[in-house]
Amino acid sequence: MTELSAYALEPIREGPDFTLYRGRQQGSPSRVLAVALASEHPSPQVLRGLEHEYSLAAELDSAWAAKPLALTRHEGRTILILMDPGGNPLDLVLQRGQLLDLSGVLRIAIGLATALGQVHRCGLIHKDLKPGNVLVNDAGNVWLTGFAIASRLPHEHEAPVPPEIIAGTLAYMAPEQTGRMNRSIDTRADLYSLGVTLYQMLTGTLPFTAADPLEWIHCHIARQPAPPGDLVALPEPVSSLTMKLLAKNAEERYQTAEGLEADLRRCLTEWDSLHRIDPFPLGANDSSDRLLIPEKLYGREREIETLLTAFNRVVARGTPEVVLVSGYSGVGKSSVVNELHKALVPPHGLFAAGKFDQYKRDIPYTTLAQAFQALVRQILVKSEAELDPWRNALREAVEPNGQLIVNLIPELEFIIGRQPPVPDLPAQDAQNRFQMVFRRFLGVFSRPEHPLALFLDDLQWLDTATLDFLEHLVTHSDVQHLLLIGAYRDNEVSPSHPLLQTLEAIRKAGVRVQDILLAPLGINDVGRLLADALRSAPERTRPLAQLVQKKTGGNPFFAIQFFTALADERLLAFDPVARVWQWDMDRIHARSYTDNVVDLVAAKLKRFSPIAQEVLKRFACLGNVAGISTLALVHGETEEEVDAALWEAVRAGLVFRQDDTCKFLHDRIQQAAYSLIPEKHRAKKVPLIMARST
Repeated sequence: MTELSAYALEPIREGPDFTLYRGRQQGSPSRVLAVALASEHPSPQVLRGLEHEYSLAAELDSAWAAKPLALTRHEGRTILILMDPGGNPLDLVLQRGQLLDLSGVLRIAIGLATALGQVHRCGLIHKDLKPGNVLVNDAGNVWLTGFAIASRLPHEHEAPVPPEIIAGTLAYMAPEQTGRMNRSIDTRADLYSLGVTLYQMLTGTLPFTAADPLEWIHCHIARQPAPPGDLVALPEPVSSLTMKLLAKNAEERYQTAEGLEADLRRCLTEWDSLHRIDPFPLGANDSSDRLLIPEKLYGREREIETLLTAFNRVVARGTPEVVLVSGYSGVGKSSVVNELHKALVPPHGLFAAGKFDQYKRDIPYTTLAQAFQALVRQILVKSEAELDPWRNALREAVEPNGQLIVNLIPELEFIIGRQPPVPDLPAQDAQNRFQMVFRRFLGVFSRPEHPLALFLDDLQWLDTATLDFLEHLVTHSDVQHLLLIGAYRDNEVSPSHPLLQTLEAIRKAGVRVQDILLAPLGINDVGRLLADALRSAPERTRPLAQLVQKKTGGNPFFAIQFFTALADERLLAFDPVARVWQWDMDRIHARSYTDNVVDLVAAKLKRFSPIAQEVLKRFACLGNVAGISTLALVHGETEEEVDAALWEAVRAGLVFRQDDTCKFLHDRIQQAAYSLIPEKHRAKKVPLIMARST
């Protein structure tokens, strides 16, 4: 820690969370910036952000970023000291109210693209690019600041959270950062934010205006801005370039900062020399040397429309409905359901999701608890004024039996307070009481002002108690504004499975039940996926698509894993001279690849370090999701050591890290990790670990 008294500072901008100072170190000509927390009692998220930015000091270069120098405290406030590269914050430049001339805008945009390209080459995603985090000088040189939420991962997955607590700045946020797009975050999210900034520099206004956080989200995921050329006189290529950056789907934006920079330089050269910019094909130099698998869904348009239509009926009528999504493992059931997030925004809909675990079928209601635990945590982060209506509604719903729900969801006690013990009852009476209390608890979330979509995955493994409750729930007259979505592997559910018998009873009770059966992808869909990933003509990729289709049977998860395995083994590689992806069909045919996705993924895991493999084995025994603290306990190491061991799997996109928990991308990855345990040890290990975890 460094004493702040060693610096002479003057404020240049005050904000709700931070005050930005500029000055110099006493006794030295070195100029510095200081980012000071505005409050003596900042939120943990804001404090962690400053600490995280300081941790990136070795990765940030003073040629394109304000490099962190020290983290100190002064008068109870944490302060980050940065090297001052010069220039002024771009937001203050724009606040002068005068539009920059086009040459000036293009020079700043080129500097932004150059700096952002350096950020991405360092393996970082900025995630909060905006004028307030950009320094510019009169020559158009640019330096970036504000790395508080920057990510070291090539891809990040954002879970939907209340708009008020989404990390980042909503006005400049890429659609996928909102958590409502069913897409992961990568470097192209920064390019969207750059597009918003460029739009503002060109027009003097943002692409969207909104009255509240939810409206900002809706703007980014659903509304199209007016082209900047419609608002001010601009050469058409500049307007089109800006709109390309603002595409909703990352696949339709610029893919690299270098590709954007090349087009901006062409625009500047023509404007300065000719005072005009003739139309030209955008993105001619925009080829990424990273294999980016498109995350849009192929061949699922009809199924997604069926799901959205069902939800819209629930919103309009209030009558509960059931939608069942079935198909083989890896066929994309969860991906289809997650497309619903976009439709939830306008009606302020809520989404709760739980996943049944094949190793925890003896624990009743655990999946319901998992689903509603996330909703309760979202309420806990609200302000006291926003929390009060929820507290009153929940107390009214569950008292005097609130302890039954607190037993399942301990966090609820922080909202409704301690609950009295409930009296013992005979088994059947106790079950009836629980169903009544949980139904009323759920009813707090499924209301006209915020209808609820409840998604329960892997129904083939559900427990009997939960199955009975679901029948009670959707057939009870009190339940309204609920869409219950279930997904299951139809090849693992026989005609005599209790699930099918219960669904028949639900149908007979008059509840609308729709079935969506997901078939494997056809050759045309696999071909589109590969052509988009390789940014190549479908005719060129068709032989490779036919091989992938034959090897994987059109299973999307298997196809993507197989395809990335080719890249991992350099059988598919980017040619930096021709700037195209190349592959050798003869070499690929000569390699022996398994027809089993679990074996394919297991082969990937075996390339990880021994410590990573050991942690993944234990993780697989715990289930699909586990807390870092639980993994550390089981593994007998510190949380930091376990976190470091998981890093390989996280970077490979096989495990997701969310706050203090980690999650396998897919059941088949969990299964592959479990398969690494020698068979003679499996029966002995699983009960031991399960006992510790429960």
